[in-house]
Amino acid sequence: MSRAVKFLYLTQEQVIECGGLDMVQTIEAVEKVFSLLDEGECIEPRAPSIRWGRLNDRRISMHPAYIGGDVQVTGIKWIPSNPENPIKRNMPRSNGVIILNDPETGFPLAIMDGTVISAMRTGAVVGVGAKYLARPDAEVVGLIGAGVINHTQLMALHAALKHIRLVKLFDIAPEKAHAFAAEMGERLGLEIQVVDSAQAAIEGADVVGPATNANREDRYILAEWIKEGAYLANISVNDYTFGAVSACDKIVVDNKKQLQVTEAVLTDMVNEGLITPDDIVEFGAIVNGKQPGRTRDDERIFFSPLGMGIEDLINAHRVYQEARRRGIGQELELWHEPHWT
Repeated sequence: MSRAVKFLYLTQEQVIECGGLDMVQTIEAVEKVFSLLDEGECIEPRAPSIRWGRLNDRRISMHPAYIGGDVQVTGIKWIPSNPENPIKRNMPRSNGVIILNDPETGFPLAIMDGTVISAMRTGAVVGVGAKYLARPDAEVVGLIGAGVINHTQLMALHAALKHIRLVKLFDIAPEKAHAFAAEMGERLGLEIQVVDSAQAAIEGADVVGPATNANREDRYILAEWIKEGAYLANISVNDYTFGAVSACDKIVVDNKKQLQVTEAVLTDMVNEGLITPDDIVEFGAIVNGKQPGRTRDDERIFFSPLGMGIEDLINAHRVYQEARRRGIGQELELWHEPHWT
């Protein structure tokens, strides 16, 4: 019997070929993994990271995870980030590699580009949230930031909410905002209006989606900007002021473990006694019907999904399965015969 261990290697292009940019499938996978998490079928430890460089602006985050149920996969997303890359090198700020392992043997199943998967699942979770937490008749989206993540966040909102007619977009670089508006407006068939301030983007919006690099000293979204009944997505940690969060009727997170993240708005509010963990609902319980989602049209709902490795793994796993089905990718050998047993 052969004791060779082989695994599949997939480039970014091959990940895309196997459905990496399919937002509907990404949303479905993310919704499923929230259900499995709530059922106790997932392990999601706190993600470690390392930082170095000027002001610790360069980092590598590691997201190990396990998914049970009918998925059965374990692995890790390894995602470095350097904010100087776009400016100095005309290259992406972040890149990712995902390793999938067989939970039975521990042997690798696949190594693939995780850059696309990571960006897509980050947007997709906002779309899954919209299904349960946004007004179904939401028409106006307010976006802050014209980077990669708001591309996928808008893709997900467009897939989840069928009545969107207008997107208001603000970015501190107007030329970047206009390029985003032209590209995504044509791709999604939406009117995207570039505005001259964050306030202008948010006022009157049924859905608010910031995706910026704001830190705790720069929180800027004020309670008085927020429309009654708005769904507020929080994927970039520190855009909302304490007042904006406090004005919400419901606070939902992907996982209460995020309250261990330092210098994040919810963590700071808990530490200052403004809210307690008991005031916060985990999203998986809403997906599984154990907790209510939106119950009134006038509810302001704050959803803070800071990201989990299980979201990456379940989407990497579906890409892997499609690659195997279609014979895409390069099979590599870890060893032909193990040196030790």
